[in-house]
Amino acid sequence: MRPLSLLALLLAPLGVRAAPDYWDAELGIALATRLHGEDRLFQRSTQLLATLEDSWGEVYLKAKGRARYDFRYEGEHPYGEAAEEAYRHDADWRHLYLGMPLAEGELTLGWQQVVWGRADELRVLDQVNPVDYRWGGTALLDDSRIALPMLRYTRTSGDWEWEALAAGSRKNRAPEPGSEFDSPVFAAPDPAYFHALPPEDDRGLAYGLSANGRLGEIDASFVALSARQFDPVYASLGPDPDGRLAVRAEHPRYTMLGTGLAADLGNSLVLRGELAYFDRWRVANPSRETGSDETAQIKSLLGIDYLVREWLISGQWQGQRLLDWREGMLGARSEHVFTLSAEGSHAQDRLKSRFLLAFSPPAGDDAWLQGLFSYKPADWLKLGLEINVFFGTDTTMFGAYDRRDHLRLSAAYVF
Repeated sequence: MRPLSLLALLLAPLGVRAAPDYWDAELGIALATRLHGEDRLFQRSTQLLATLEDSWGEVYLKAKGRARYDFRYEGEHPYGEAAEEAYRHDADWRHLYLGMPLAEGELTLGWQQVVWGRADELRVLDQVNPVDYRWGGTALLDDSRIALPMLRYTRTSGDWEWEALAAGSRKNRAPEPGSEFDSPVFAAPDPAYFHALPPEDDRGLAYGLSANGRLGEIDASFVALSARQFDPVYASLGPDPDGRLAVRAEHPRYTMLGTGLAADLGNSLVLRGELAYFDRWRVANPSRETGSDETAQIKSLLGIDYLVREWLISGQWQGQRLLDWREGMLGARSEHVFTLSAEGSHAQDRLKSRFLLAFSPPAGDDAWLQGLFSYKPADWLKLGLEINVFFGTDTTMFGAYDRRDHLRLSAAYVF
């Protein structure tokens, strides 16, 4: 689909009615450059972001979409054909759904994002929507979550909000081979040794339930989800006549049960915790005849927030453990991630800053530093600066981008 077609698709909701209840739009440009090496410029893009809200009696529409075109892929460039196809132009809906009252609650139908839990960029309970990793693992989740077609019903009863949903199926999207954000962490089977067959039909639906409310002085969440794994697990199908091993990408179904608690400790301190149990989780294991093993998995999180003047300072630990770990699994028995962030708003909310340090121990093998700055010198103009610095070994999430530290500048006209 060509860029003009993508823009037309994005702007189509603006023609619903001459005067919708609310709409806004941003037209922006972005330049990104590595801080090392040659041929450093890897992004020269323009983006249109549009939001529309409208209603007809008790029925309402909410739409938000974006279209992007990257001129870096015009003419000669150092990236492969798959990267050009994925990054030159694209468009997506951040959300596009209808809502209406139903039986003392609210029903919404369409492409939606559902955020469970209160973790800052770490996913424990937040497992409903897949993630687009084409720009690596550094994009904010609000920008990289993939909206799903979804039927969702919410209802409030006293201090509790109840939610039930059924969602379509999509997978995490990895960086394209040969792209700026390609890394061994997202590697697919090497075609020199493996014959990867097309996946079988594994779309299915995801089903979820949640309850959010208060237990005394504690904010509490309880969730349940039946869904398929977002990342592929490769099943072994035996040798091919050419000597390669035939494999097929599978996305097995699992069930998750989880809870989240948050307590106000006073003195501007909030303590948060999340715990999720996954049954029938599958992990690749090339030493097994089937190519994978089944195990239970636990994810947990502990975080603390401190509000001081205009700054919110957050520290978090996330742990992940495979309870039935076996030798040969392509995944550690346990993994840990620590984050420390500071987010502030200044100059009457015209300047917003965010600093982040994330690492997996030992920190020297896998660490990431990020600075995000947004400034609105006028209501119609928004300027942005993003800095990412990585440290570590090439087999880790952040360390794989060592020596690919980069800086991104952006400017947007706000309608």
